[in-house]
Amino acid sequence: MSCRFFLVLILCVISIKLKSQTEYPTENKRDIYWQHCTKINFSDYQSQNDEKCLKYKEKYGTNTVASIGFRAIVDIPKKWGKNSDKLYLAPVFCKNCSCILSEDSLSLLVDRLMFDVAEIFARKIRKELLELQDTMKINNTYSMFFTTIHNKFEEEMLDYCGTVLIDVLIEKKDSAYIEWRKTVDNFLQQTEDYATRPEDCYRLVLGKPIEKGYKMAKTIMGDMRKK
Repeated sequence: MSCRFFLVLILCVISIKLKSQTEYPTENKRDIYWQHCTKINFSDYQSQNDEKCLKYKEKYGTNTVASIGFRAIVDIPKKWGKNSDKLYLAPVFCKNCSCILSEDSLSLLVDRLMFDVAEIFARKIRKELLELQDTMKINNTYSMFFTTIHNKFEEEMLDYCGTVLIDVLIEKKDSAYIEWRKTVDNFLQQTEDYATRPEDCYRLVLGKPIEKGYKMAKTIMGDMRKK
């Protein structure tokens, strides 16, 4: 085998691998899951009910209402041993839960920003759970602690989003959107190690385990914080 042919063969293998990495579906008819290249567009707001939109327009002056949150699944080994449970977590934009009154560019930019804010908090959840796993040396970290960590950061995210909406849409502070956009972009850049993977989105889109020897956990531990 010539060196040239061997080099071409290697490049073909690399090309196939790279292609396979980008073929994970991260969207379906109902939902869009967060990825770096994902952008919410006006056509993605597909709710037939404008009641929520009218309410938010009166309150915030926005012409769109994006339903953004988290979706997650914990898969566990069919046989416990050395294998650990696995978490698939991604911010989600629900198409048929999101409404639009008019194609307002600022409203769209704010919703895109909120989608990225959700990714920030998904990364915070992922980071804290990985640190717990490393500290505690147990193989069921996600089954035990996901709900507690998720609830904590979801509450923080709601407060964070509220502050952004007040600054940008209600008080209309000068350059508020630009400053928040910079803040969010900087945080995303600094936390790449905890980014939502295409595999996370694919697992949520597919609706069944993507790794052999795993099954979806029917139940996981609830919120263990003291109320």
